[in-house]
Amino acid sequence: MFPPKCRFLGSLLLCQLLAFATLPSPVRAATSSIVGFYNVTIPAGNSAWVCGLVTANSYEAACVNVTTNGSGKAQVQFSAPGWTVGQFALHYAEPQSGICAGLPIDILSNTTDTLTLDIDPSEAGLVTGMTFIVRKHATLAGLLPTGGGFAPFSDTISLLGSTGLQTTYFYNGTSNWINILGDDASNVIVRPGQGFVVQLSSPLTVTFGMGEVCHLKTTPTLVRINANAPNIIGSMNPLGGSTTTLGSMGLATSLQPFNDSLVILNPGPLSQGGTFLSTGTSLINSGTGDDGDSVNVSAGAGVVINVNTAKKVQIAPVSVTP
Repeated sequence: MFPPKCRFLGSLLLCQLLAFATLPSPVRAATSSIVGFYNVTIPAGNSAWVCGLVTANSYEAACVNVTTNGSGKAQVQFSAPGWTVGQFALHYAEPQSGICAGLPIDILSNTTDTLTLDIDPSEAGLVTGMTFIVRKHATLAGLLPTGGGFAPFSDTISLLGSTGLQTTYFYNGTSNWINILGDDASNVIVRPGQGFVVQLSSPLTVTFGMGEVCHLKTTPTLVRINANAPNIIGSMNPLGGSTTTLGSMGLATSLQPFNDSLVILNPGPLSQGGTFLSTGTSLINSGTGDDGDSVNVSAGAGVVINVNTAKKVQIAPVSVTP
């Protein structure tokens, strides 16, 4: 069976899951190949963070047909995948090529061989022969299944919606994440690269990777960015040590030069710590014009992206070496 999870220490300690021999072709892997966990030390007050891990690959193969249903949604068919109807509730499909490579697209439903995706296939550039990876969405319960040490009904995680509206969640101290009304929020989705605001009464070391969200993603991630609203995103990289740089996120080429902005945040008050613009190839400080690529940020920290026109930005993949 699988070996135990390993802690990510730089890029030195990695667990390889070599359970592929029994998997039917053309499925290349039933799980992502590297699993582990890592710690993030979060200060008291408010701060923005991103989990650098995803859930296991549930399926991976090239599709045999792409069509559109009556509602304009993509229908992506595969050859004898062995699915059951409705198997992929709370899952997404991620194309591995084309203009939407790395974008997690919600699966609305599935038959025994076809996924209905929440996107227009022509808009997304989905075509026959394209390879997709199917994964379960990361959820609050999958991310921190036992609360992660959060003080029940006190410490919080907040997610920002498409208009910038903040929704806040608490751990109830037993087995569930809840919203401010006390409703179960365990299945609230946290998308790859999507940041969240953590509010703590005391400093806390949080371990990511102890639930089902424990797999390293080594391919690029595409994140939807909403216009005229703050968007918190961050690197999908648990291997960066205690600090990383703005340039390593790989965001500059996705931002409109000298218009879209990237803002780093000061933990505690969550105030603006610096604003940076893209030149098209690199980041610069908006006030001084100084190099922004080399600016250090805490590994796993979230940054704010502001744009006037909705778009998708690419986060650089993790580079794994033996």
